[in-house]
Amino acid sequence: MFWRFRIGRLAATTLVLLPFAPLATEAQVPDKFTNLQYFPTTIPRQELIGNMRRFSFSLGVRCQFCHVLKDDKTGLTDFASNEKDTKRTALAMLRMVDAINQDYIAKMGRTLPIRVECVTCHHQLSMPKTMHALLAETIDKKGIQAAIDLYRDLRKKDLANGQYDFGETSLNILTESLLKQDKPREAVAIMELNVEVNTPPSGWAYSLLAMSHVANKEVEKARADYQRILERNPDDEWAKKQLEQLNAGKP
Repeated sequence: MFWRFRIGRLAATTLVLLPFAPLATEAQVPDKFTNLQYFPTTIPRQELIGNMRRFSFSLGVRCQFCHVLKDDKTGLTDFASNEKDTKRTALAMLRMVDAINQDYIAKMGRTLPIRVECVTCHHQLSMPKTMHALLAETIDKKGIQAAIDLYRDLRKKDLANGQYDFGETSLNILTESLLKQDKPREAVAIMELNVEVNTPPSGWAYSLLAMSHVANKEVEKARADYQRILERNPDDEWAKKQLEQLNAGKP
């Protein structure tokens, strides 16, 4: 996917026609192409351009992401050059996508097999990452507050475009990982954010919030969490046991 996008650019010219690219660039698209390494040399100009546009939209990038920009003022681009690593990566990824579709999915015996495309993984991101991975990386490099600020900013700007999963599952998974790493303060911060923005929270979320509060030695908050769980589900034996242990002074 990521590859198709990039390879398309390799192919020689279509990113130029992206809606956000200058119309003047369209004039650069040749009728005949050189150094095509993925698409057939006989591919019609408009078909190549269409493929390039699809790649661009899938990754949320422009031509120069893969192709060498020769002149900033005119937008003159060297489509044939293989200088950029991104272009070489794109070619490899396009071939990988073909292998997935032709060598694996097509052999599963399904009448209408689902095909993998660039957008399947990229969701308009040039370097796709899950929300869990993105926040975990930010916590490691910049701290918990930076991760929370990033989440709020992305949620505000990108909630509707499908680039990231802003639901509670991503934050729940991140919290489980943080607890395993003995990072209770970070786990509490993530879960308090989670129950704030993803309401009403599930029993899973409330359980993780309680576990995070216990790990962070916030016993009263944990007790309140378990009580909420039991208000929602009086038959939750696990929550009953946890609450009994807290009340007995055995967190």
